[in-house]
Amino acid sequence: MIQRKQTLFLFLSFVAICICLFFPVLGIEPQGMGVEAQVFNLGVRGSNGVLSFGGKGLPLFLFLAVVAVLSLLDIFLYHKRQLQAKLCTWGIVFCLAWYVFLVLIFTNVIVMGEGTMHLRFASCLPLVAIIFLFMARRGILADEELIRSADRIR
Repeated sequence: MIQRKQTLFLFLSFVAICICLFFPVLGIEPQGMGVEAQVFNLGVRGSNGVLSFGGKGLPLFLFLAVVAVLSLLDIFLYHKRQLQAKLCTWGIVFCLAWYVFLVLIFTNVIVMGEGTMHLRFASCLPLVAIIFLFMARRGILADEELIRSADRIR
């Protein structure tokens, strides 16, 4: 049953996460003169324009990569609704962990006095994915309840 509405929600969460992986989530404006550095999920693009991998951005990338894989895998597990609902829950947990780590980066930069931080558009996309995953989970559990009620009638 790939034509279910849950599949659409799971696919939209996958798309939102993939878009977030390729756009900057934070901008760090230095205190003095200089060009703004951008924090991506995979690394940091400094003022010189060179992208340095690892460092602050690597855990962000790992959290979102896990959510993307779970969302894509979740689409094809339509015969196992209980597992599908659990994977949606884990996707929500990993998105929330992404936000916790983003806040840790945000507060670390402010405490270190490196400059001011600016959130970018891509930082709201995991929240959109959380909403889609929650809606998919509700639909999956509603389908499971419908199947159980049909089994009771037989």
